[in-house]
Amino acid sequence: MHIELIEPHTHAGRLHAPGEILDLDEAAAEWLIERGTARGLIERGAARPADSQPQPPIKTRKGD
Repeated sequence: MHIELIEPHTHAGRLHAPGEILDLDEAAAEWLIERGTARGLIERGAARPADSQPQPPIKTRKGD
């Protein structure tokens, strides 16, 4: 599951800055979302619930 950090977070011994995109297992991603450290990103091709708000495009770094 892809998430975007909205607060600094250390994962696997590395400090990640807000705005970074991480690919985590679903349990770890949900834990960060519940804590308010990250927000979930909609996967391409995944169905979006009718009542959800569209999210801004995924930010990527050059070379990703």
